[in-house]
Amino acid sequence: MEVFKVIPQSFFGLLTGKNKELYVKGLFVLFKTYEQGSILGMDKQLAQQTLADFLEDQIMEIEDEESTYATPKDRANQMLRRFEEAEWIDIDVTNDYIEILNFRDYSITIIEALKSISQDSFYGYDDEHHEFRGYIYTVYTLLSSNQIEYGMVVDQVYKNTIAFIREIRKLDSRLKYYIKTIIDNSEIKDLIHLLVNYKVELVDQAYHRLKTSDNINKYKLEIIKKLESYQQNPLIMEMIAREYLPSANQNMDLAKARANKKIDDMIDIYNSLSSIIDEIDKKNKVYVNSTIAKIKFLLNDDENIIGKLNQILKYTAKQIRKYKTDTALRTIAPIFNMRSHKTITNESLYTPRGAYMHADAQYLLDPDITHSMDLQEAFYKEFETNYSEDVIKKYLFEFFKQKPIVYASELISNDMSDEAILRLLYILVYAGEDLNYYITPLSSPIQHKRFTLTDFQITRGYHQ
Repeated sequence: MEVFKVIPQSFFGLLTGKNKELYVKGLFVLFKTYEQGSILGMDKQLAQQTLADFLEDQIMEIEDEESTYATPKDRANQMLRRFEEAEWIDIDVTNDYIEILNFRDYSITIIEALKSISQDSFYGYDDEHHEFRGYIYTVYTLLSSNQIEYGMVVDQVYKNTIAFIREIRKLDSRLKYYIKTIIDNSEIKDLIHLLVNYKVELVDQAYHRLKTSDNINKYKLEIIKKLESYQQNPLIMEMIAREYLPSANQNMDLAKARANKKIDDMIDIYNSLSSIIDEIDKKNKVYVNSTIAKIKFLLNDDENIIGKLNQILKYTAKQIRKYKTDTALRTIAPIFNMRSHKTITNESLYTPRGAYMHADAQYLLDPDITHSMDLQEAFYKEFETNYSEDVIKKYLFEFFKQKPIVYASELISNDMSDEAILRLLYILVYAGEDLNYYITPLSSPIQHKRFTLTDFQITRGYHQ
């Protein structure tokens, strides 16, 4: 059936008006209460109260200029009417004259999709996580059982495998989004805010679990062996093929080919997972390293014109005190020079013939890598001294001796050095099970003379 023969014409109008964000949040709140209630629906009065509580602190733009909805209950009734007019919900009357609210079947599907999208960004609906282990463990359990319904098992294994791949693709897509934000943002506060969200949303909820507790390598080989054993057993393949007979026009050879292809596809997926996860590893390193590199650059690159002029004047004054006035003027002169551009004419294209001169042979010399190696060693020495895991852990756990929760605002002061700011970034990067502390974003701002950050909480792990 065509989509718009199922979904009414007015359905998506709810998502395009002035109050679209408020309506979506209201749908989420109402649907959550609806799911916790009776299977036959929820009392309309309960729906009114749920929305009234939600709208207590919300701002709704009046769409009907002739109406004014003064109380949260009035606004809740207006919202319910909009939901019913757009055919997201039905309201029926029982024999006892009680109004019962139910969501339409397609509404439930759309709401689940909207919630899923919201959970994959930072809109706040984070009560669910990426279910890597759930899908793979289900596959492993199905294949390890002694079921004789092989067709059903293969179908369920395929569905869970595709769901797992979908989660991997979503993770990869979010990584690409975060990498793009490095280019789009040039403020330290924005980059740090994104790094906090990245750490909480992706690393803690998905990436770290994918590499540790939800590691596919625990089950991958056994899954592949079991699927291959199905293919090698003609009796099992015939039982699986019977499930595909209706869609194969009762052609057993075609049904077997489809069953075999489905199993082949799954084996290929599990064999390629290592390279896919390696690629995600690379993207993770690219984002973290690039973000820190850009923040370090911004710390050293004051875009304030007055600040730059002060630097020029300080340099000039310092050189003059050393009796190097001419050197200082030659150094800063290019800053104040305007380039001249000339128009090409017919006469200017003429180039006189030059005298021929024999050139001596030139030889490529081996590059002198000593200086480069010295710089490399100096960099690693600086990193190990200031930002290694041991240094960050020792620095942070001095605070944990006093209390189990530390706030970023307690580590930031107006006179803090660039190194201290970078140390705060590495606290974000290293957070997790390895160093046994965790990050929680907060909404309160941190005022600093150079930038404004959103505060975050650093919580010590349980096993200390």
